[in-house]
Amino acid sequence: MNEPLVQRTDRDGVAIVELHRPHRKNAIVGPMLDELAVHVEAASANDSVEVVLLCGAGGSFCSGLDLTEYNADPPPAWLPTASVSLKAAHSALGACPKPVVVALERYAINGGAAFALAGDLIVVGADAWLQVGEARLGMNAPMNLAWLVARYPIATVLQIVLPGARLSSDDLVRLGIAHEVVDDGQVRARAEALATEIAAFPHGSAQRLKQSALRLATELPTASAMSDWFDLAANAAPPAAPPPRT
Repeated sequence: MNEPLVQRTDRDGVAIVELHRPHRKNAIVGPMLDELAVHVEAASANDSVEVVLLCGAGGSFCSGLDLTEYNADPPPAWLPTASVSLKAAHSALGACPKPVVVALERYAINGGAAFALAGDLIVVGADAWLQVGEARLGMNAPMNLAWLVARYPIATVLQIVLPGARLSSDDLVRLGIAHEVVDDGQVRARAEALATEIAAFPHGSAQRLKQSALRLATELPTASAMSDWFDLAANAAPPAAPPPRT
């Protein structure tokens, strides 16, 4: 693991952050998570960066956790801190003030899906797919749930996580997750063009809009429990007697 597992290239106001384990379809290992957090935090702090583009090397986005490495014998030195590294990488993306564009090529599976869902704008290949399939493995999906619940209606979240099925590009459009679907060979180029277009807006304007939207979303009234929610609904729209039968 001497070669960087995440590579960053800055161009035209865009920080291109690339998961770089193409021989393993960019499967996740602990050191990759650490490098991802470092690069995203650096891009976030760089005033010349207007947009972050998250992508994968070799024509795939991310195949999820590298189970071969996670289950190696002897265990890798990074394994005891892998969960901390995972949270740090997602926290860095969640705290990123710049718009995040994702180029979803081929697939984004389980842990890889969580990184795709971190995108504010997701460009998807026509034959690409995303799967939050942890339920099929008897596993939890905390990072996927964190992104999904923060961004989408609960009905959408449950449609994704309960069946644990592959979601095609058509599914991702139907669910309001994909920003744009393009030919498979054009995903990276289109995502970079979109990021570059946004980066050319007046300095900081896209960042300010993103931060304003997030702030407004967090200030929406919420209920602390489901029973409170139904109380709120009843108070807002008190039940009335049914109309007489005609």
